[in-house]
Amino acid sequence: MNSNNNKNNDSSSEDDLQVYETLTKLAPPNELLPRKLTIDIDVKSLYPQKALPQFCKSYTTFIEESSQRQCMIPDIQVVDENRTLLDYYEENKQNLVYKRFDQLDLGKRTSNDRTYFASLLANFKRTLPRVFFRGDALFDQKLTPCSSDQIQFDSNFESGNLFCAFKKADNIYDLIIQNDINTRGNTQWFFFSVTGAKAGQTIQFNILNHLKTGSLFNEGLQPAVYSIKENQLVGTEWCRDGFNISYFKSVFMKEYPLSLKKKYYQLRFHYTFKHDGDKVYFAHSYPYTYTNLLEFLNSQLEDQERNQYLSRKVLCTTLGGNTCEVLTITSNSLQKRAFRKGVVFLARQHPGEPQGSYVMQGIIEFLTSNNPQADYLRQNCIFKIFPMMNSDGVVNGNYRCGLEGSDLNRRWKKPNKYLHPSVYYAKKYVKGFSKERQILLVVDLHGHSRKQSSFVYGCAYSSQVKTIERVFALLMSKVNPFMDYSSCTFRVENAKDKTARIQLWRELKINWVYTYECSFYGQQKKHYQIKDYLNCGVSICNALSQIVKDTTKEFTNQANQPDIQQQMLEELGKMPQTDDQDNGSDSSQSEAELSDDELVQLFQPKTYSMKQKNLLKQQETNNKKKPQQPNSNLKSTLASQKTSILQESPSKNSEQKPPMSSQKPKNPLYRIQAPQRVRQIDQVKQPEPPLMVDKSVQTDDWMYRQWLIQMGKLKKQQEFQSFTPTRNIYKSSSQSVTRFIVKNSTTKNDRGRVDSISLMASGLQNKLTSSSQQRQMMRYSGSNFMS
Repeated sequence: MNSNNNKNNDSSSEDDLQVYETLTKLAPPNELLPRKLTIDIDVKSLYPQKALPQFCKSYTTFIEESSQRQCMIPDIQVVDENRTLLDYYEENKQNLVYKRFDQLDLGKRTSNDRTYFASLLANFKRTLPRVFFRGDALFDQKLTPCSSDQIQFDSNFESGNLFCAFKKADNIYDLIIQNDINTRGNTQWFFFSVTGAKAGQTIQFNILNHLKTGSLFNEGLQPAVYSIKENQLVGTEWCRDGFNISYFKSVFMKEYPLSLKKKYYQLRFHYTFKHDGDKVYFAHSYPYTYTNLLEFLNSQLEDQERNQYLSRKVLCTTLGGNTCEVLTITSNSLQKRAFRKGVVFLARQHPGEPQGSYVMQGIIEFLTSNNPQADYLRQNCIFKIFPMMNSDGVVNGNYRCGLEGSDLNRRWKKPNKYLHPSVYYAKKYVKGFSKERQILLVVDLHGHSRKQSSFVYGCAYSSQVKTIERVFALLMSKVNPFMDYSSCTFRVENAKDKTARIQLWRELKINWVYTYECSFYGQQKKHYQIKDYLNCGVSICNALSQIVKDTTKEFTNQANQPDIQQQMLEELGKMPQTDDQDNGSDSSQSEAELSDDELVQLFQPKTYSMKQKNLLKQQETNNKKKPQQPNSNLKSTLASQKTSILQESPSKNSEQKPPMSSQKPKNPLYRIQAPQRVRQIDQVKQPEPPLMVDKSVQTDDWMYRQWLIQMGKLKKQQEFQSFTPTRNIYKSSSQSVTRFIVKNSTTKNDRGRVDSISLMASGLQNKLTSSSQQRQMMRYSGSNFMS
């Protein structure tokens, strides 16, 4: 026995030795691949785009040339009050130097030529959207060939939107900017480049089709300018430049609606080029593209110190195929995690307001830094950040809308899952976040083109100045030198009822829900720089840290600290009463949106609103009510009736509303209104056609009854106009096939229920006089059909 055990032990040791030798001979294991944190930069647009230079590598200051800024409003001689942009093109097409899509004929006349001159329509009924201009599909875009000594324009890059350019005279060019995709307007943002100018050459630019009636350009605002050679030589980034700037009513009339005869507005400015062969970019404000966002997020995720506080997730895919990101910033520590407050930031619902992206970048950079205030906020808050809600609009150069042609900040009440995916999923995400923990603050970041400084729109039903909704706004104005509290407004306007601010405030019961507006211009007639927008985001975080300290005193040893909220309320009580009227509102223009009958041609039926569905039903009803030509061939009529009967279900319990048109209903049982007792004028009875029986279907009892029902329905109008049932009289089934039960015979009009469809009308009874014919009809009717 011992020998056997020794043998087994020896064999086991030999096996272990072999396994060990085998393992040692194996190649070393591959190192674990690190988890990919960065984002693939894949920007999808409706048409090909060129790459932009690396803007904003460093934020340098610049000197404002206030001496050159002169507002000279010229005297305009109105030639024709009814001129449109299409009329202008017909008059000046020989002077065309640039059009964005080379293969298109801008002067092509169609039935809707006054609506789509500068609009692109993207059809999303297919998997890949197709873009159309005045009925022609776009497949490629090219620059119009120009001679080398001419000025060359370009906007075929991300966020660019120059549609066409004309050389009006030497060194004078008229420009037309493109409407938002799938809209008839929303033209305020502009972004284009110019090459071919000589050093010292001064050019006048006239942008002919601006939307808004007022602008900060008349108060000293200058266009944003970026020179490639100036950046290479001196390192200058985006700056403000230009002179002789004016903004005034244009001579051209809007194409929508033409009957109102509303006019466009025109921007005129001059610029002197500093270098030969330079490429200079012009924009309404410092651009911030979708590519800029992805590159910034990658820089944060690649930083080992910052990415431990930052995580990203794809919220959804937009209509154009781009991604909408959602970021989470908080401390990795599990201590007090359940007691942390929730904070939500949103930006770029309006793609033509890049100030929101710079403020958002300042917030993200501060919250992921080693600043003590940032560390305190991470320990006590969980931040949910939506950095770019409308990435499609940013990529394609829109000012106000997304690719569906609507303002996303007017879709928060009931967003469509397919048309407004970023709004739909962001609202769902925030509502779920509110169930997890208390949300302390929600800020939606925007830009304002008609007011100076930065300010907020808040929500409050009361007009009293001493309310809790105003506390955080006043605190932000204390710590932010760029914010003006006197410009803040706290109202719940009907025109803005569907915005993110009002809907989240109303549904989630959060006191501090704000729309944070940063001016396109600046403060006290001094331009904001990019650094100033970044500092606005830092100031929001600093004000938030004071509020968080004030709300968490019961969990710390800071009970002796002064109450910040109480101090703000006392200061608010000393302020005079205000009417909270916003004279410089940036509300959207609903008239620029396409009509419902145009939108249903561009999107799938699952995206239709109730108004659009009712419109389609009305159109179908109108088409059915059109007079039809009588069919002389009776056999074809009977054959079609027979086919419709064979396609129906033999169910007897189905109920359906009475048909509203002359179309034959499918079900034999339906309700009809009993005729009212009105005095009728004697009418000359027209001879009725004889009842034609299709003998080919008499072999089937049910099919024959169905055919008789169909013939009875054709006569229902004549039957009930000429026949009035007697009150409280029952006709037995043995006397007639038709039986009426009269209800409520005291006060109301007679309303009867037809338990069985009339097979022998009054006109037919005279013809079927033979008793044998009556018995034959009763045999095919049957007692079950009568009940």
